[in-house]
Amino acid sequence: MSMDDYFYNGELMKCYELAKQVTNEEDKVLAQKYIRLLEEYEYDRYPKPTAHIEVQHVERADESYPESDLVVEIRAIKDEEAFAKRIQQLEEVAKTGTSADKAQSFFTQGELFLFAHHYNESVHCFQQAVKQNPNKAVYWGITGQTMHRFGWMPFDALGYLEQAIQLDPTNPRWKWNKALVLIQLAKDLQMAPFMANAALTLEDALASCGEEQKSLKAAIQNTIDNMDSYVFS
Repeated sequence: MSMDDYFYNGELMKCYELAKQVTNEEDKVLAQKYIRLLEEYEYDRYPKPTAHIEVQHVERADESYPESDLVVEIRAIKDEEAFAKRIQQLEEVAKTGTSADKAQSFFTQGELFLFAHHYNESVHCFQQAVKQNPNKAVYWGITGQTMHRFGWMPFDALGYLEQAIQLDPTNPRWKWNKALVLIQLAKDLQMAPFMANAALTLEDALASCGEEQKSLKAAIQNTIDNMDSYVFS
């Protein structure tokens, strides 16, 4: 695939890496254009997954992941003192735990901030989770999903969603969110290739849904059914 192919398919890290390898004088102008653009979004500073094999959990029927179970437990605490103590413990783990424990702590804090509608703090915590454990797709994916839903630039969201898909290529949620960002780009920039790739990505996402993922499948189908209205509204 070419740099343009990767770019319009939302595979921006692949576009960036390919651009850095260009030696052909004819392609250098385009390559430098992509490098400058993507380095503005700090693609040169993204955490790199390691060789460690991480378990990538399947999304449950209620659209949750095991990584979110601790959030449910903490939010169920009604006593203010007990809640504050639990948050303090969570913050301590983020300082002194193993990398995996720190990552989970940051992810949990990010979700708590998300429930409290503190979106900047939420994304910051999710990004810290990715830094501590760049091998877990749900950390990347939820970061990208949150960015897209709450006003970050499309190129920010796509970088995280791309890596989530790379780590967990059968997960329909990350593909769906990628398609939503591509639709947004097609609308904002009036570039048809984004829309064409969004349609293909949505079909792939739909095909990737498990039998029990009915609500997620319905949401993806709704996006497919309303693509034109998203672009022309």
